[in-house]
Amino acid sequence: MNRLRTSFLALALGALSMAAAAQTPARDRLNKLAETFVAATAADDPIIGSTLGLTTSDALLPAPSEAARAVRIGRLQGWKQELEAIAKAAGPGMTLAESNNVKLLRADFDSRLNELLVRQSDRKDYAGTSLSLVQAIFSQFLHLPIVGREGATQADLDKAWDDLIARLEKGPAFVVAGQKLATHPGRLFAAVGSIQLAGTADFFNEVLTPAATAQNAARPEMVKRFVAARDAVLATIAETKAYLDAHTISWPDNHAIGKAAYEQMLREDQLLPYDSAEIEHMARDELAHGWAEEIWLQALSKQRKVPFGPASGGGMAPSGPALVGYYRERIAELTAFMKELDVVTVPEWLGSMQIVETPAFLQPVSPGASMYSPRLFSKSSTGYYFITPPKSLEEAAKLLDMNEDFDRDRIWSTAAHEAMPGHFLQLSIARRHPDLVRRIQHDAALAEGWAFYGEEMFVRLGLYGDGLDARLFTARWERVRGARAIVDPKLASGEWTVAQAVDFFEAQSGFTREASQAAVNGIALNPGYVISYTVGRLQLETLLADYMLQMGERVSLRDFHDRLLSYGSIPLSVLGPELLADLDKPASAVRAAANY
Repeated sequence: MNRLRTSFLALALGALSMAAAAQTPARDRLNKLAETFVAATAADDPIIGSTLGLTTSDALLPAPSEAARAVRIGRLQGWKQELEAIAKAAGPGMTLAESNNVKLLRADFDSRLNELLVRQSDRKDYAGTSLSLVQAIFSQFLHLPIVGREGATQADLDKAWDDLIARLEKGPAFVVAGQKLATHPGRLFAAVGSIQLAGTADFFNEVLTPAATAQNAARPEMVKRFVAARDAVLATIAETKAYLDAHTISWPDNHAIGKAAYEQMLREDQLLPYDSAEIEHMARDELAHGWAEEIWLQALSKQRKVPFGPASGGGMAPSGPALVGYYRERIAELTAFMKELDVVTVPEWLGSMQIVETPAFLQPVSPGASMYSPRLFSKSSTGYYFITPPKSLEEAAKLLDMNEDFDRDRIWSTAAHEAMPGHFLQLSIARRHPDLVRRIQHDAALAEGWAFYGEEMFVRLGLYGDGLDARLFTARWERVRGARAIVDPKLASGEWTVAQAVDFFEAQSGFTREASQAAVNGIALNPGYVISYTVGRLQLETLLADYMLQMGERVSLRDFHDRLLSYGSIPLSVLGPELLADLDKPASAVRAAANY
Protein backbone atom coordinates (compact mmCIF):
# COMPACT_ATOMS: atom_id res chain seq x y z
CA MET A 1 0.00 0.00 0.00
CA ASN A 2 2.72 2.49 0.97
CA ARG A 3 4.84 1.65 -2.07
CA LEU A 4 1.87 2.10 -4.40
CA ARG A 5 0.81 5.32 -2.73
CA THR A 6 4.31 6.79 -3.00
CA SER A 7 4.43 5.96 -6.70
CA PHE A 8 1.06 7.52 -7.27
CA LEU A 9 1.92 10.66 -5.34
CA ALA A 10 5.02 11.22 -7.45
CA LEU A 11 2.97 11.05 -10.63
CA ALA A 12 0.07 13.09 -9.37
CA LEU A 13 2.15 15.88 -7.85
CA GLY A 14 4.15 16.13 -11.05
CA ALA A 15 0.93 16.69 -12.96
CA LEU A 16 -0.43 19.15 -10.43
CA SER A 17 2.68 21.29 -10.18
CA MET A 18 1.88 23.00 -13.49
CA ALA A 19 -1.29 24.42 -11.99
CA ALA A 20 0.05 25.13 -8.51
CA ALA A 21 -0.25 28.88 -8.89
CA ALA A 22 -3.98 28.57 -9.52
CA GLN A 23 -4.64 26.42 -6.44
CA THR A 24 -7.16 27.59 -3.85
CA PRO A 25 -7.95 25.92 -0.50
CA ALA A 26 -11.08 24.28 -1.93
CA ARG A 27 -9.35 23.08 -5.09
CA ASP A 28 -6.40 21.81 -3.08
CA ARG A 29 -8.69 19.82 -0.76
CA LEU A 30 -10.62 18.40 -3.71
CA ASN A 31 -7.44 17.28 -5.43
CA LYS A 32 -6.15 15.68 -2.23
CA LEU A 33 -9.44 13.79 -1.91
CA ALA A 34 -9.10 12.67 -5.54
CA GLU A 35 -5.53 11.57 -4.83
CA THR A 36 -6.66 9.51 -1.84
CA PHE A 37 -9.51 8.02 -3.87
CA VAL A 38 -7.29 6.88 -6.74
CA ALA A 39 -4.49 5.56 -4.52
CA ALA A 40 -6.90 3.54 -2.36
CA THR A 41 -8.81 2.24 -5.37
CA ALA A 42 -5.59 1.09 -7.05
CA ALA A 43 -4.42 -0.55 -3.81
CA ASP A 44 -7.75 -2.39 -3.43
CA ASP A 45 -7.75 -3.47 -7.06
CA PRO A 46 -4.27 -3.70 -8.58
CA ILE A 47 -5.87 -4.46 -11.96
CA ILE A 48 -7.25 -0.92 -11.92
CA GLY A 49 -3.80 0.30 -10.90
CA SER A 50 -2.27 -1.38 -13.95
CA THR A 51 -5.01 0.05 -16.17
CA LEU A 52 -4.07 3.51 -14.90
CA GLY A 53 -0.42 2.87 -15.73
CA LEU A 54 0.75 2.49 -12.09
CA THR A 55 3.25 -0.28 -12.76
CA THR A 56 3.84 -0.96 -9.04
CA SER A 57 0.48 -2.81 -9.25
CA ASP A 58 1.53 -5.19 -12.01
CA ALA A 59 2.59 -8.17 -9.87
CA LEU A 60 -0.55 -8.06 -7.74
CA LEU A 61 -4.20 -9.06 -7.87
CA PRO A 62 -7.17 -8.07 -5.71
CA ALA A 63 -8.27 -10.23 -2.79
CA PRO A 64 -12.06 -10.45 -3.27
CA SER A 65 -14.08 -11.13 -0.12
CA GLU A 66 -17.26 -10.02 1.56
CA ALA A 67 -15.20 -8.17 4.16
CA ALA A 68 -13.21 -6.29 1.51
CA ARG A 69 -16.44 -5.43 -0.28
CA ALA A 70 -17.92 -3.99 2.90
CA VAL A 71 -14.77 -1.95 3.57
CA ARG A 72 -14.95 -0.51 0.06
CA ILE A 73 -18.57 0.54 0.54
CA GLY A 74 -17.82 2.16 3.89
CA ARG A 75 -14.87 4.07 2.50
CA LEU A 76 -16.88 5.40 -0.44
CA GLN A 77 -19.56 6.59 1.93
CA GLY A 78 -16.90 8.28 4.07
CA TRP A 79 -15.42 10.04 1.04
CA LYS A 80 -18.87 11.31 0.10
CA GLN A 81 -19.21 12.83 3.59
CA GLU A 82 -15.77 14.42 3.30
CA LEU A 83 -16.68 15.84 -0.10
CA GLU A 84 -19.85 17.46 1.24
CA ALA A 85 -17.84 18.93 4.12
CA ILE A 86 -15.38 20.50 1.64
CA ALA A 87 -18.26 22.00 -0.35
CA LYS A 88 -19.93 23.34 2.80
CA ALA A 89 -16.72 24.90 4.12
CA ALA A 90 -16.05 26.63 0.81
CA GLY A 91 -19.62 27.96 0.62
CA PRO A 92 -20.66 30.39 -2.10
CA GLY A 93 -17.06 31.45 -2.66
CA MET A 94 -16.36 28.39 -4.80
CA THR A 95 -15.55 29.04 -8.44
CA LEU A 96 -17.60 27.39 -11.19
CA ALA A 97 -14.75 24.94 -11.83
CA GLU A 98 -14.50 24.04 -8.13
CA SER A 99 -18.25 23.58 -7.83
CA ASN A 100 -18.15 21.34 -10.89
CA ASN A 101 -15.27 19.33 -9.42
CA VAL A 102 -17.53 18.59 -6.44
CA LYS A 103 -20.16 17.30 -8.88
CA LEU A 104 -17.59 15.15 -10.66
CA LEU A 105 -16.25 13.52 -7.51
CA ARG A 106 -19.76 13.00 -6.16
CA ALA A 107 -20.66 11.22 -9.41
CA ASP A 108 -17.50 9.06 -9.11
CA PHE A 109 -18.46 7.96 -5.61
CA ASP A 110 -22.13 7.50 -6.46
CA SER A 111 -21.29 5.40 -9.51
CA ARG A 112 -19.17 2.98 -7.51
CA LEU A 113 -21.65 2.81 -4.64
CA ASN A 114 -24.55 2.21 -7.01
CA GLU A 115 -22.60 -0.55 -8.72
CA LEU A 116 -22.00 -2.30 -5.40
CA LEU A 117 -25.35 -1.63 -3.70
CA VAL A 118 -27.87 -1.34 -6.54
CA ARG A 119 -26.70 -2.97 -9.78
CA GLN A 120 -24.45 -5.57 -8.08
CA SER A 121 -22.94 -7.08 -11.21
CA ASP A 122 -20.25 -8.78 -9.11
CA ARG A 123 -23.06 -10.81 -7.52
CA LYS A 124 -24.34 -11.86 -10.95
CA ASP A 125 -21.26 -12.45 -13.10
CA TYR A 126 -19.64 -15.80 -12.25
CA ALA A 127 -17.19 -15.39 -15.13
CA GLY A 128 -16.25 -11.85 -14.14
CA THR A 129 -13.01 -12.53 -12.26
CA SER A 130 -11.75 -14.96 -14.93
CA LEU A 131 -12.34 -12.39 -17.64
CA SER A 132 -10.80 -9.54 -15.65
CA LEU A 133 -7.69 -11.68 -15.08
CA VAL A 134 -7.33 -12.44 -18.80
CA GLN A 135 -7.91 -8.79 -19.67
CA ALA A 136 -5.28 -7.71 -17.11
CA ILE A 137 -2.68 -10.13 -18.48
CA PHE A 138 -3.47 -9.07 -22.05
CA SER A 139 -3.08 -5.40 -21.12
CA GLN A 140 0.26 -6.10 -19.42
CA PHE A 141 1.45 -8.00 -22.47
CA LEU A 142 0.38 -5.12 -24.69
CA HIS A 143 2.40 -2.64 -22.63
CA LEU A 144 5.58 -4.70 -22.22
CA PRO A 145 8.56 -2.36 -22.64
CA ILE A 146 10.38 -2.49 -25.95
CA VAL A 147 14.10 -2.18 -25.35
CA GLY A 148 15.37 1.05 -26.87
CA ARG A 149 11.94 2.64 -27.22
CA GLU A 150 10.95 5.48 -24.85
CA GLY A 151 14.11 4.82 -22.82
CA ALA A 152 13.26 1.20 -21.94
CA THR A 153 16.12 -1.13 -20.96
CA GLN A 154 16.50 -4.90 -20.75
CA ALA A 155 16.13 -4.59 -16.98
CA ASP A 156 12.75 -2.89 -17.51
CA LEU A 157 11.62 -5.73 -19.77
CA ASP A 158 12.81 -8.37 -17.28
CA LYS A 159 10.95 -6.61 -14.46
CA ALA A 160 7.77 -6.41 -16.54
CA TRP A 161 7.89 -10.17 -17.19
CA ASP A 162 8.61 -10.85 -13.50
CA ASP A 163 5.46 -8.91 -12.61
CA LEU A 164 3.32 -10.56 -15.29
CA ILE A 165 4.38 -14.03 -14.20
CA ALA A 166 3.84 -13.20 -10.52
CA ARG A 167 0.33 -12.01 -11.34
CA LEU A 168 -0.34 -15.18 -13.34
CA GLU A 169 0.75 -17.28 -10.37
CA LYS A 170 -1.84 -15.56 -8.20
CA GLY A 171 -4.54 -16.00 -10.85
CA PRO A 172 -6.28 -19.24 -9.79
CA ALA A 173 -6.77 -18.09 -6.19
CA PHE A 174 -8.09 -14.73 -7.39
CA VAL A 175 -10.60 -16.36 -9.72
CA VAL A 176 -11.92 -18.74 -7.07
CA ALA A 177 -12.24 -15.96 -4.48
CA GLY A 178 -14.17 -13.77 -6.92
CA GLN A 179 -16.55 -16.59 -7.80
CA LYS A 180 -17.58 -16.80 -4.14
CA LEU A 181 -18.98 -13.27 -4.40
CA ALA A 182 -21.23 -14.33 -7.29
CA THR A 183 -24.09 -15.30 -4.97
CA HIS A 184 -26.81 -14.64 -7.58
CA PRO A 185 -25.28 -15.82 -10.88
CA GLY A 186 -27.17 -14.83 -14.00
CA ARG A 187 -27.88 -16.75 -17.18
CA LEU A 188 -26.89 -14.10 -19.70
CA PHE A 189 -23.69 -13.22 -17.84
CA ALA A 190 -22.80 -16.92 -17.92
CA ALA A 191 -23.65 -17.49 -21.58
CA VAL A 192 -21.59 -14.52 -22.79
CA GLY A 193 -18.78 -15.28 -20.35
CA SER A 194 -18.50 -18.84 -21.65
CA ILE A 195 -18.13 -17.60 -25.23
CA GLN A 196 -15.38 -15.18 -24.23
CA LEU A 197 -13.50 -17.72 -22.13
CA ALA A 198 -13.48 -20.09 -25.10
CA GLY A 199 -11.11 -17.69 -26.88
CA THR A 200 -8.59 -17.27 -24.08
CA ALA A 201 -6.45 -20.35 -24.78
CA ASP A 202 -5.48 -18.96 -28.19
CA PHE A 203 -4.09 -15.81 -26.57
CA PHE A 204 -2.17 -17.68 -23.88
CA ASN A 205 -0.79 -20.40 -26.15
CA GLU A 206 -0.38 -18.70 -29.52
CA VAL A 207 0.59 -15.16 -28.51
CA LEU A 208 1.75 -14.93 -24.90
CA THR A 209 3.80 -18.15 -24.75
CA PRO A 210 6.05 -17.48 -27.78
CA ALA A 211 6.77 -13.99 -26.45
CA ALA A 212 7.51 -15.28 -22.94
CA THR A 213 9.84 -17.95 -24.31
CA ALA A 214 11.72 -15.64 -26.68
CA GLN A 215 12.04 -12.65 -24.38
CA ASN A 216 13.16 -14.74 -21.39
CA ALA A 217 15.50 -17.05 -23.28
CA ALA A 218 18.38 -16.06 -20.99
CA ARG A 219 16.28 -16.80 -17.92
CA PRO A 220 15.07 -20.42 -18.22
CA GLU A 221 13.83 -20.45 -14.62
CA MET A 222 11.37 -17.66 -15.46
CA VAL A 223 10.15 -19.55 -18.54
CA LYS A 224 9.54 -22.57 -16.33
CA ARG A 225 7.57 -20.45 -13.84
CA PHE A 226 5.59 -18.90 -16.68
CA VAL A 227 4.60 -22.28 -18.14
CA ALA A 228 3.47 -23.59 -14.76
CA ALA A 229 1.48 -20.43 -14.02
CA ARG A 230 -0.04 -20.39 -17.51
CA ASP A 231 -1.18 -23.99 -17.24
CA ALA A 232 -2.70 -23.41 -13.81
CA VAL A 233 -4.65 -20.39 -15.07
CA LEU A 234 -5.85 -22.23 -18.17
CA ALA A 235 -6.99 -25.15 -16.01
CA THR A 236 -8.93 -22.76 -13.77
CA ILE A 237 -10.52 -21.09 -16.78
CA ALA A 238 -11.47 -24.49 -18.22
CA GLU A 239 -13.08 -25.44 -14.91
CA THR A 240 -14.93 -22.13 -14.84
CA LYS A 241 -16.22 -22.58 -18.38
CA ALA A 242 -17.35 -26.14 -17.65
CA TYR A 243 -19.19 -24.95 -14.56
CA LEU A 244 -20.87 -22.15 -16.53
CA ASP A 245 -21.94 -24.51 -19.30
CA ALA A 246 -23.38 -26.97 -16.79
CA HIS A 247 -25.33 -24.42 -14.77
CA THR A 248 -26.29 -21.61 -17.18
CA ILE A 249 -29.70 -23.07 -18.00
CA SER A 250 -30.68 -23.23 -14.32
CA TRP A 251 -29.70 -19.65 -13.49
CA PRO A 252 -32.20 -16.78 -13.74
CA ASP A 253 -32.20 -13.91 -16.23
CA ASN A 254 -31.25 -11.21 -13.73
CA HIS A 255 -29.46 -8.75 -15.98
CA ALA A 256 -32.26 -6.13 -15.81
CA ILE A 257 -31.52 -3.52 -13.13
CA GLY A 258 -35.02 -1.99 -13.10
CA LYS A 259 -36.34 1.38 -14.20
CA ALA A 260 -35.63 3.16 -10.91
CA ALA A 261 -32.00 2.05 -10.88
CA TYR A 262 -31.61 3.04 -14.54
CA GLU A 263 -32.97 6.55 -13.93
CA GLN A 264 -30.71 6.84 -10.89
CA MET A 265 -27.72 5.93 -13.05
CA LEU A 266 -28.58 8.60 -15.62
CA ARG A 267 -29.00 11.24 -12.94
CA GLU A 268 -26.29 10.43 -10.39
CA ASP A 269 -23.57 8.48 -12.24
CA GLN A 270 -23.70 10.17 -15.65
CA LEU A 271 -24.98 13.66 -14.69
CA LEU A 272 -27.29 13.60 -17.71
CA PRO A 273 -30.02 16.21 -18.10
CA TYR A 274 -32.37 13.59 -19.60
CA ASP A 275 -34.54 10.74 -18.37
CA SER A 276 -35.06 7.46 -20.24
CA ALA A 277 -38.22 8.70 -22.01
CA GLU A 278 -36.34 11.70 -23.43
CA ILE A 279 -33.47 9.46 -24.52
CA GLU A 280 -35.84 7.14 -26.35
CA HIS A 281 -37.44 10.12 -28.10
CA MET A 282 -34.10 11.46 -29.38
CA ALA A 283 -33.04 7.93 -30.33
CA ARG A 284 -36.15 7.39 -32.46
CA ASP A 285 -35.46 10.69 -34.22
CA GLU A 286 -31.89 9.53 -34.88
CA LEU A 287 -33.10 6.16 -36.17
CA ALA A 288 -35.62 7.77 -38.51
CA HIS A 289 -33.02 10.17 -39.89
CA GLY A 290 -30.65 7.28 -40.62
CA TRP A 291 -33.39 5.51 -42.61
CA ALA A 292 -34.23 8.68 -44.55
CA GLU A 293 -30.57 9.28 -45.40
CA GLU A 294 -30.24 5.74 -46.72
CA ILE A 295 -33.27 6.10 -48.98
CA TRP A 296 -31.88 9.34 -50.41
CA LEU A 297 -28.55 7.65 -51.07
CA GLN A 298 -30.25 4.71 -52.79
CA ALA A 299 -31.83 7.19 -55.19
CA LEU A 300 -28.39 8.67 -55.93
CA SER A 301 -26.89 5.21 -56.43
CA LYS A 302 -29.55 4.34 -59.00
CA GLN A 303 -29.24 7.67 -60.78
CA ARG A 304 -25.44 7.40 -61.01
CA LYS A 305 -25.54 3.66 -61.78
CA VAL A 306 -22.82 3.11 -59.15
CA PRO A 307 -23.38 0.43 -56.51
CA PHE A 308 -22.51 0.95 -52.87
CA GLY A 309 -19.22 -0.52 -51.69
CA PRO A 310 -15.67 -0.26 -53.06
CA ALA A 311 -16.86 1.04 -56.46
CA SER A 312 -18.08 4.22 -54.76
CA GLY A 313 -15.70 4.18 -51.81
CA GLY A 314 -12.09 4.40 -52.91
CA GLY A 315 -11.49 0.77 -53.85
CA MET A 316 -10.82 -2.37 -51.83
CA ALA A 317 -8.34 -2.45 -49.01
CA PRO A 318 -5.54 -5.02 -49.33
CA SER A 319 -5.71 -8.28 -47.44
CA GLY A 320 -3.01 -9.96 -45.40
CA PRO A 321 0.02 -8.21 -43.84
CA ALA A 322 -0.38 -5.15 -46.09
CA LEU A 323 -3.63 -4.22 -44.32
CA VAL A 324 -1.89 -2.71 -41.27
CA GLY A 325 0.23 -0.43 -43.45
CA TYR A 326 -2.87 0.54 -45.39
CA TYR A 327 -4.53 1.62 -42.13
CA ARG A 328 -1.50 3.75 -41.21
CA GLU A 329 -1.58 5.49 -44.58
CA ARG A 330 -5.31 6.23 -44.31
CA ILE A 331 -4.92 7.67 -40.78
CA ALA A 332 -2.08 9.89 -42.05
CA GLU A 333 -4.35 11.15 -44.86
CA LEU A 334 -7.16 11.79 -42.39
CA THR A 335 -4.83 13.77 -40.13
CA ALA A 336 -3.58 15.82 -43.08
CA PHE A 337 -7.18 16.58 -44.10
CA MET A 338 -7.94 17.76 -40.56
CA LYS A 339 -5.00 20.12 -40.63
CA GLU A 340 -5.85 21.40 -44.11
CA LEU A 341 -9.39 22.31 -43.08
CA ASP A 342 -8.24 23.66 -39.70
CA VAL A 343 -10.64 21.37 -37.84
CA VAL A 344 -8.76 21.08 -34.53
CA THR A 345 -5.29 21.69 -33.12
CA VAL A 346 -3.15 18.54 -33.33
CA PRO A 347 -0.41 18.99 -30.71
CA GLU A 348 3.19 18.19 -31.57
CA TRP A 349 3.53 16.10 -28.39
CA LEU A 350 0.83 13.64 -29.52
CA GLY A 351 1.98 10.03 -29.20
CA SER A 352 1.78 7.22 -31.71
CA MET A 353 -0.72 4.43 -32.38
CA GLN A 354 0.04 0.77 -32.81
CA ILE A 355 -2.41 -1.10 -35.05
CA VAL A 356 -3.14 -4.53 -33.60
CA GLU A 357 -5.53 -7.37 -34.40
CA THR A 358 -8.29 -7.79 -31.83
CA PRO A 359 -7.59 -10.96 -29.79
CA ALA A 360 -10.09 -13.80 -30.06
CA PHE A 361 -11.36 -13.50 -26.49
CA LEU A 362 -12.39 -9.88 -27.10
CA GLN A 363 -14.01 -10.36 -30.50
CA PRO A 364 -17.38 -11.60 -29.09
CA VAL A 365 -17.86 -8.24 -27.33
CA SER A 366 -15.80 -6.07 -29.71
CA PRO A 367 -16.34 -7.32 -33.28
CA GLY A 368 -15.30 -4.08 -34.95
CA ALA A 369 -12.55 -1.54 -34.36
CA SER A 370 -11.70 -0.17 -30.92
CA MET A 371 -9.11 2.07 -29.27
CA TYR A 372 -7.01 1.59 -26.14
CA SER A 373 -5.92 5.13 -25.36
CA PRO A 374 -2.62 5.84 -23.56
CA ARG A 375 -2.86 4.91 -19.89
CA LEU A 376 -3.58 7.76 -17.53
CA PHE A 377 -0.39 7.81 -15.45
CA SER A 378 1.94 5.97 -17.79
CA LYS A 379 5.04 7.61 -19.20
CA SER A 380 4.17 6.11 -22.56
CA SER A 381 1.90 8.10 -24.88
CA THR A 382 1.25 5.13 -27.20
CA GLY A 383 -2.29 4.05 -28.01
CA TYR A 384 -3.49 0.78 -29.51
CA TYR A 385 -5.94 0.70 -32.40
CA PHE A 386 -7.56 -2.75 -32.55
CA ILE A 387 -8.95 -4.04 -35.82
CA THR A 388 -10.62 -7.34 -36.67
CA PRO A 389 -9.60 -8.11 -40.25
CA PRO A 390 -12.42 -9.73 -42.25
CA LYS A 391 -11.99 -13.39 -43.09
CA SER A 392 -12.77 -12.32 -46.64
CA LEU A 393 -12.65 -8.68 -47.71
CA GLU A 394 -14.61 -9.57 -50.85
CA GLU A 395 -17.40 -11.25 -48.89
CA ALA A 396 -17.55 -8.32 -46.45
CA ALA A 397 -17.84 -5.90 -49.38
CA LYS A 398 -20.54 -8.00 -51.01
CA LEU A 399 -22.60 -7.94 -47.80
CA LEU A 400 -21.75 -4.29 -46.99
CA ASP A 401 -20.91 -5.65 -43.54
CA MET A 402 -21.24 -2.99 -40.83
CA ASN A 403 -18.44 -4.32 -38.62
CA GLU A 404 -15.78 -4.90 -41.26
CA ASP A 405 -13.82 -2.09 -42.90
CA PHE A 406 -13.19 -3.36 -46.40
CA ASP A 407 -12.52 -0.15 -48.34
CA ARG A 408 -10.71 3.16 -48.00
CA ASP A 409 -13.74 5.24 -47.05
CA ARG A 410 -14.89 2.90 -44.28
CA ILE A 411 -11.39 2.87 -42.82
CA TRP A 412 -11.38 6.68 -42.88
CA SER A 413 -14.77 6.79 -41.17
CA THR A 414 -13.84 4.29 -38.47
CA ALA A 415 -10.47 5.97 -37.91
CA ALA A 416 -12.19 9.35 -37.53
CA HIS A 417 -14.14 7.81 -34.64
CA GLU A 418 -11.42 5.74 -33.00
CA ALA A 419 -8.24 7.67 -33.79
CA MET A 420 -8.17 11.15 -35.30
CA PRO A 421 -9.81 13.34 -34.10
CA GLY A 422 -11.80 10.78 -32.09
CA HIS A 423 -10.81 8.76 -29.05
CA PHE A 424 -7.03 8.77 -29.44
CA LEU A 425 -6.71 12.53 -29.81
CA GLN A 426 -9.42 13.44 -27.29
CA LEU A 427 -8.24 11.10 -24.55
CA SER A 428 -4.55 11.89 -25.15
CA ILE A 429 -5.39 15.52 -24.45
CA ALA A 430 -7.59 14.73 -21.44
CA ARG A 431 -4.87 12.65 -19.70
CA ARG A 432 -2.59 15.72 -19.55
CA HIS A 433 -5.05 17.93 -17.65
CA PRO A 434 -3.22 19.44 -14.65
CA ASP A 435 -6.26 19.30 -12.34
CA LEU A 436 -6.33 15.77 -10.89
CA VAL A 437 -10.12 15.70 -10.48
CA ARG A 438 -10.46 16.40 -14.21
CA ARG A 439 -7.62 14.11 -15.16
CA ILE A 440 -9.22 10.98 -13.68
CA GLN A 441 -12.55 11.45 -15.46
CA HIS A 442 -13.52 9.42 -18.52
CA ASP A 443 -17.02 10.44 -19.51
CA ALA A 444 -18.53 8.11 -22.08
CA ALA A 445 -21.00 10.67 -23.45
CA LEU A 446 -18.24 13.16 -24.26
CA ALA A 447 -15.93 10.49 -25.72
CA GLU A 448 -18.54 8.71 -27.82
CA GLY A 449 -20.52 11.85 -28.62
CA TRP A 450 -17.37 13.56 -29.94
CA ALA A 451 -16.39 10.53 -32.02
CA PHE A 452 -19.94 10.10 -33.40
CA TYR A 453 -20.18 13.80 -34.24
CA GLY A 454 -16.91 13.56 -36.16
CA GLU A 455 -18.20 10.81 -38.44
CA GLU A 456 -20.84 12.99 -40.09
CA MET A 457 -18.66 16.10 -39.89
CA PHE A 458 -16.14 14.58 -42.28
CA VAL A 459 -18.90 13.63 -44.72
CA ARG A 460 -20.10 17.25 -44.73
CA LEU A 461 -16.57 18.65 -45.01
CA GLY A 462 -15.95 16.66 -48.19
CA LEU A 463 -13.37 14.09 -47.12
CA TYR A 464 -14.99 11.43 -49.31
CA GLY A 465 -15.73 13.60 -52.34
CA ASP A 466 -18.72 12.23 -54.27
CA GLY A 467 -18.32 8.70 -52.91
CA LEU A 468 -21.53 7.11 -51.64
CA ASP A 469 -20.19 4.26 -49.53
CA ALA A 470 -18.99 6.39 -46.61
CA ARG A 471 -22.27 8.30 -46.60
CA LEU A 472 -24.20 5.02 -46.51
CA PHE A 473 -21.89 3.72 -43.77
CA THR A 474 -22.47 6.89 -41.71
CA ALA A 475 -26.25 6.72 -42.17
CA ARG A 476 -26.39 3.07 -41.16
CA TRP A 477 -24.29 3.68 -38.08
CA GLU A 478 -26.69 6.48 -37.15
CA ARG A 479 -29.45 3.86 -37.28
CA VAL A 480 -27.35 1.54 -35.12
CA ARG A 481 -26.80 4.25 -32.50
CA GLY A 482 -30.51 5.12 -32.48
CA ALA A 483 -31.53 1.47 -32.19
CA ARG A 484 -29.05 0.90 -29.37
CA ALA A 485 -30.35 3.85 -27.38
CA ILE A 486 -33.90 2.47 -27.66
CA VAL A 487 -32.87 -1.06 -26.70
CA ASP A 488 -30.75 -0.04 -23.71
CA PRO A 489 -33.40 1.42 -21.37
CA LYS A 490 -35.97 -1.18 -22.41
CA LEU A 491 -33.61 -4.05 -21.55
CA ALA A 492 -32.35 -2.44 -18.36
CA SER A 493 -35.85 -1.77 -17.07
CA GLY A 494 -37.05 -5.26 -17.96
CA GLU A 495 -39.69 -3.91 -20.36
CA TRP A 496 -38.22 -6.01 -23.20
CA THR A 497 -36.78 -9.51 -23.18
CA VAL A 498 -33.47 -10.17 -24.90
CA ALA A 499 -35.34 -11.93 -27.74
CA GLN A 500 -37.58 -8.90 -28.30
CA ALA A 501 -34.55 -6.63 -28.34
CA VAL A 502 -32.73 -8.83 -30.86
CA ASP A 503 -35.75 -8.83 -33.20
CA PHE A 504 -35.97 -5.03 -33.04
CA PHE A 505 -32.23 -4.48 -33.39
CA GLU A 506 -31.87 -6.82 -36.36
CA ALA A 507 -34.74 -5.12 -38.21
CA GLN A 508 -33.52 -1.59 -37.56
CA SER A 509 -29.72 -1.85 -37.66
CA GLY A 510 -28.93 -3.96 -40.72
CA PHE A 511 -26.81 -6.31 -38.59
CA THR A 512 -27.00 -10.05 -39.18
CA ARG A 513 -28.96 -12.13 -36.67
CA GLU A 514 -25.75 -13.36 -35.07
CA ALA A 515 -24.26 -9.87 -34.83
CA SER A 516 -27.54 -8.51 -33.47
CA GLN A 517 -27.58 -11.16 -30.75
CA ALA A 518 -24.00 -10.29 -29.77
CA ALA A 519 -24.78 -6.56 -29.77
CA VAL A 520 -27.87 -6.98 -27.60
CA ASN A 521 -26.01 -9.26 -25.19
CA GLY A 522 -23.39 -6.56 -24.73
CA ILE A 523 -26.04 -3.87 -24.20
CA ALA A 524 -27.88 -5.95 -21.63
CA LEU A 525 -24.74 -6.61 -19.58
CA ASN A 526 -23.47 -3.01 -19.62
CA PRO A 527 -26.56 -0.80 -19.13
CA GLY A 528 -26.17 2.90 -19.75
CA TYR A 529 -23.16 2.83 -22.07
CA VAL A 530 -24.55 2.67 -25.62
CA ILE A 531 -26.78 5.70 -25.05
CA SER A 532 -23.55 7.72 -24.83
CA TYR A 533 -23.31 8.18 -28.61
CA THR A 534 -26.81 9.62 -28.86
CA VAL A 535 -26.89 11.81 -25.75
CA GLY A 536 -23.30 12.92 -26.27
CA ARG A 537 -23.74 14.06 -29.87
CA LEU A 538 -26.96 15.93 -29.09
CA GLN A 539 -25.41 17.78 -26.14
CA LEU A 540 -22.31 18.61 -28.19
CA GLU A 541 -24.30 20.00 -31.11
CA THR A 542 -26.53 21.99 -28.72
CA LEU A 543 -23.40 23.47 -27.15
CA LEU A 544 -22.04 24.30 -30.63
CA ALA A 545 -25.24 26.23 -31.36
CA ASP A 546 -24.93 28.17 -28.08
CA TYR A 547 -21.28 28.89 -28.90
CA MET A 548 -22.23 30.24 -32.34
CA LEU A 549 -24.93 32.49 -30.90
CA GLN A 550 -22.51 34.01 -28.39
CA MET A 551 -19.47 34.30 -30.66
CA GLY A 552 -21.17 35.83 -33.69
CA GLU A 553 -18.58 36.69 -36.35
CA ARG A 554 -15.79 35.21 -34.23
CA VAL A 555 -17.11 31.68 -34.79
CA SER A 556 -14.46 29.14 -35.79
CA LEU A 557 -14.75 25.37 -35.98
CA ARG A 558 -11.20 24.94 -34.75
CA ASP A 559 -11.76 27.41 -31.91
CA PHE A 560 -14.83 25.51 -30.71
CA HIS A 561 -13.18 22.11 -30.94
CA ASP A 562 -10.01 23.28 -29.17
CA ARG A 563 -12.08 24.71 -26.34
CA LEU A 564 -14.23 21.57 -26.12
CA LEU A 565 -11.21 19.29 -25.69
CA SER A 566 -9.57 21.53 -23.07
CA TYR A 567 -11.77 20.77 -20.06
CA GLY A 568 -10.97 17.09 -19.55
CA SER A 569 -13.13 14.10 -20.37
CA ILE A 570 -16.07 15.30 -18.30
CA PRO A 571 -19.88 15.27 -18.77
CA LEU A 572 -21.12 17.88 -21.22
CA SER A 573 -23.65 19.10 -18.64
CA VAL A 574 -20.61 20.24 -16.63
CA LEU A 575 -18.33 21.18 -19.53
CA GLY A 576 -20.85 23.32 -21.43
CA PRO A 577 -21.37 26.11 -18.86
CA GLU A 578 -17.61 26.37 -18.30
CA LEU A 579 -16.87 26.63 -22.03
CA LEU A 580 -19.49 29.35 -22.52
CA ALA A 581 -18.27 31.25 -19.44
CA ASP A 582 -14.71 31.28 -20.83
CA LEU A 583 -15.47 32.67 -24.29
CA ASP A 584 -13.86 35.99 -23.36
CA LYS A 585 -10.53 34.15 -23.08
CA PRO A 586 -8.55 33.23 -26.19
CA ALA A 587 -8.70 29.54 -27.05
CA SER A 588 -4.90 29.44 -26.77
CA ALA A 589 -5.16 30.49 -23.12
CA VAL A 590 -7.83 27.85 -22.44
CA ARG A 591 -5.61 25.21 -24.08
CA ALA A 592 -2.56 26.33 -22.12
CA ALA A 593 -4.46 26.04 -18.83
CA ALA A 594 -5.29 22.44 -19.75
CA ASN A 595 -1.71 21.62 -20.84
CA TYR A 596 -3.08 21.03 -24.37
